Amino acid sequence: MILGDLSKWEEEQWAYAPILRKAIDYLRTSDLENADIGTYNLIGNDMYALVQQAHTVVPLERKSEHHAKFIDVQMVVAGEEVHAVARQCELNVPVEDQLTDKDYALYDKVENEFELLLKPGTFVIYFPDDLHRPACSHAGGTLTKRVVIKINKELLQA
Repeated sequence: MILGDLSKWEEEQWAYAPILRKAIDYLRTSDLENADIGTYNLIGNDMYALVQQAHTVVPLERKSEHHAKFIDVQMVVAGEEVHAVARQCELNVPVEDQLTDKDYALYDKVENEFELLLKPGTFVIYFPDDLHRPACSHAGGTLTKRVVIKINKELLQA
């Protein structure tokens, strides 16, 4: 997992792989505040952006997830979200495993979770073993606008 902020991008971008720089540049240069909700293809089915609206829930009301094939780059455009995050370990057992068919597994109970607060301009990159509960808040019920860029992990090795 990488936590970053667009305000620091110019001085930190050197540390990112080219495909991750492409994703963050998309976040920086797109008019996401005015973008319609929907899917935007960046590199066919291997890299695309999902512009979403979400109503936050308290963390216990959302299952944690992780992916096998895709990296998630997530950023809040409007509002705030809490994400509960942990690294995958043998103690975390999925309640639903759709990794082969739909590239996700869901978890109720997760060991060693910690929280991140995402505000506009703050982004997080989740790698395949990063469990995450996005779109949460301590009170729930907050409307956010968010972007999730899905990147096929094979592009990271290209």
